[in-house]
Amino acid sequence: MNNQQIRQIFEDFFEKYKKTEGDDNTYTAFWSERSPGGTVEISMIRCPADTTFKFFKNGKKVDEVKEWDAFFPALDKFAQENSNIFDKKSFFTGMQDMT
Repeated sequence: MNNQQIRQIFEDFFEKYKKTEGDDNTYTAFWSERSPGGTVEISMIRCPADTTFKFFKNGKKVDEVKEWDAFFPALDKFAQENSNIFDKKSFFTGMQDMT
């Protein structure tokens, strides 16, 4: 699964499941997966100023980046550091199945 496919999956998921965050200009959507080793979650927050991605492991935020250019290096790092509980292909396939 390449970066363009991941971006399209996340954008499609976001458009279908986004929720407002207090005002009508900020929206968020997240996807999480559980495994015997723990839980991982990635959220996407979009407001007029930017798009922010937050990475969580077992309910604790471990990284936050802005815009797609920073997302993919952060995603690779997250996958590498959490390979025991995070599989990129499985994660985004699950997200895609919901759209």
